[in-house]
Amino acid sequence: MTASHFADFAFDSMLAGVTQCKIVKYSDKRQVFYLQAPCGEFFLKRSLLVRSKDRLRHLFFPRRRWAEWRNLHQLQAARIAAAVPVSKGEKKGVHLEGFFLLTRKVEGNPLTYDSLTVAKRLGQYVAFLHSRGVYHADLHPGNIIIKSNGQPCLIDAQEVFFLPWLPRRLRVYNLGKLYFHIYSKPHPESWPVEFLGGYNEAGKRHLTLHELLRAADRHQHSHYRSRAKRCCKNSTEFVVVKGKGFQGYKRKDFRWGPQELRQALQKGRIVKNRRVITFKDVCIKIHQRQSFHQDRCLASWKMSRALEVRGIPVPRSLGYFVIDGDSFFLSEYLADSMTLNDYLSSLTSERKKRRALKKLASWLKEIHGHNIWQRDFKSSNVLCRNDNYQMVDLDGVKICRHLPEKNRIVNLAQLNASLSNTITIRDRLRFYYYYKAPERPSRQHRRAIYRKVWAISTDKNTSIYGLDITKLKF
Repeated sequence: MTASHFADFAFDSMLAGVTQCKIVKYSDKRQVFYLQAPCGEFFLKRSLLVRSKDRLRHLFFPRRRWAEWRNLHQLQAARIAAAVPVSKGEKKGVHLEGFFLLTRKVEGNPLTYDSLTVAKRLGQYVAFLHSRGVYHADLHPGNIIIKSNGQPCLIDAQEVFFLPWLPRRLRVYNLGKLYFHIYSKPHPESWPVEFLGGYNEAGKRHLTLHELLRAADRHQHSHYRSRAKRCCKNSTEFVVVKGKGFQGYKRKDFRWGPQELRQALQKGRIVKNRRVITFKDVCIKIHQRQSFHQDRCLASWKMSRALEVRGIPVPRSLGYFVIDGDSFFLSEYLADSMTLNDYLSSLTSERKKRRALKKLASWLKEIHGHNIWQRDFKSSNVLCRNDNYQMVDLDGVKICRHLPEKNRIVNLAQLNASLSNTITIRDRLRFYYYYKAPERPSRQHRRAIYRKVWAISTDKNTSIYGLDITKLKF
């Protein structure tokens, strides 16, 4: 069953004359297609009700089905630039199986971040939305097209709400959500100033740059939390597994079950103290669960995902299983990798060593920039593969709201104490210089940090890494 916005438009005739069809977005529940026909270019958004709870939701809330159709009409009535709705329809069997929405293609280009003029026009456009009482709960660059005349235009109005007025809190929240998707992308430093200037120019109540940045930061933390929690529930990437004496989580593309895991425990090769084994390119961490003790494998599974969504390189996590009271964390086994100490000690060229130290300093700086603290940050917990570094042994990792300076110093000392004598004093000082380069600390401050790092290093057992501090060369 279909319905059209234009009296002379026939959906079946248009579909029969399609000359080009491309998949723009595809998932189990929703697909977006680009259609080219003699009568124009269109986007078809199809939603499938594959789960019983989705069908039940649409049975009790039928108006939700055509929310975007109504929103696009209301945006047109308010003279707000948005996609033009053309047709809608649904497919019914015993139950409602799915529905679709057809919109006309908006001529223009995706939002870019290199033009300050576009930043100002975008701010003015959002201010106009807010002045009309329009709140877009999913406002991000992917839902905005810039027309040839520079006018921003909405192409997705599913999460649009029309309110009598927007309080300051909602306006700041909405702007922060849009800028959160932008500030991680390369853009001029004055981009947020121009964007906010355009918003304040068109709006009545001015907002400050501090409010915008704080709101964007809150959205980023919320984004990280929501993406990380998906590893412990059914989602597009992960699945919850349950059985008799067997439960846990795994990636959908990982085929192991209890039989494969038991086979790996019998035939696997021991890597570390019978707590870590490898089998068929899979690394398995074993933890005997005890009351009032942290499940280290579960902590590693959650932290692996939390680091992954933050862009911190770690071996790809595959699954977390509990069998017969023991827990197991499964991840990709990097057979061609080396520990950090072995890798740096193998570099004989001074030029290669400098490049490796500079890359290591940037990697550690990024970790600390995300307020990530590895409580056991030794060289054996850092792997190097193809000149790139990855963190392992993740059950000792914490993500803090704010990482204190003393924790950063402890990490530097742990790293310093776990590198052999082949890394000279000059190499270690050079590493710290690269680490602190963006901040440009004073000479007095650098020397104070050196003293603290060496004081902590002398209290550790460094012989297992081939380090004798008294014999270090400059």
